Amino acid sequence: MATPAPHAADTLPPQTPDVQEGPVDSQPALRNAQVVGTGMPLLEERAPTDAASEILARMRRVRDADIAFALQLRQQLGLSGNDLAAVTLIQHCEAKGTNAHAKDIAHQLGVTSAAATIIVDRLVALGHVARAADPADGRQRILSLTPSTCALLERATQEADRALAELAATLSTRERTRLTTLLDAVAEILDAGPAAS
Repeated sequence: MATPAPHAADTLPPQTPDVQEGPVDSQPALRNAQVVGTGMPLLEERAPTDAASEILARMRRVRDADIAFALQLRQQLGLSGNDLAAVTLIQHCEAKGTNAHAKDIAHQLGVTSAAATIIVDRLVALGHVARAADPADGRQRILSLTPSTCALLERATQEADRALAELAATLSTRERTRLTTLLDAVAEILDAGPAAS
C-alpha cells in the first residue's frame, strides 16, 4: 500500500520564537529596586515596581529609627557620635569573643591612629572603657567595656530587645527564613558601599 503524501501543514518548518537581540535582563525587578527612589529615571523597559518602592521606604524607616535610637543612647551615656561608635565596636568584639584595639577603632571610623587614641583616652577617663596589655602583642592594648557601661547599655536596650524578641516569636519558621534572607541580602548591598563617583 502506498504511503499517503503528507499534508502541507506537516511539512512546514517548525516555528521558532522571535529571538531578542542583545543580553536578556533576567533580574529586572532587582534592577528596578536599585533605582527607585534615587532620583534616577527608570529606563523605558523597566516598569516601576510598587513592591520595590515599598521595600525601600520601609528600609529608610528602619534606618531613620535606628539613627534616632542611637542619638537617644548617646544622650543617655553622654557620648559623641565617634565615642558611641567606638563603644559599639568594642561591644561587638566582646560578643564575638575577639579582642578590640585602638587600630580597629581607627579603621572602623576612618580616622588616624592618633585620633583613635584620643577617643580611647576619653572613654577611659569617662569610665566606659578599660585597657589591658595584649599578651600576643606588647605594643597593643586590649580594650574592654567596664561593668558599669555594660550595665548601662543593657538597661538602655533591653526594652527594644524584648520587643524585637516578641515580634520574632510571632513569625513562622518560613517567615523567619525569608526575613533573615532578605536582611542578609540588604546587609550585603550596604556593605558594598556607595557607587564610586
